[in-house]
Amino acid sequence: MASVEPIHFAGVDTLSLRQLDELNGLPKGSSFRWFKACEGELVEGLDYFHLPADGHQAFIDQLRSAGQIYASTRHLLLLTRRGYEHLRARSLG
Repeated sequence: MASVEPIHFAGVDTLSLRQLDELNGLPKGSSFRWFKACEGELVEGLDYFHLPADGHQAFIDQLRSAGQIYASTRHLLLLTRRGYEHLRARSLG
């Protein structure tokens, strides 16, 4: 996770879907589709965090202003290193 500035949340460094798309040179939405394909194998709170807009709007707005998430993001999805490594391993396997 050295190429982009991680988003610190719940004591963990995470990456947004936008950051994952940029890190991997993928078009917008690729990491989301990648996540959805693996979602059943991931553990919320360990591999990823789902932050609904109604409880985290100020944080989402802050990240949007900093350019760390897509402007169209409503509900935020953050992947931990463990979650990202799982996605990578599954895509290579």
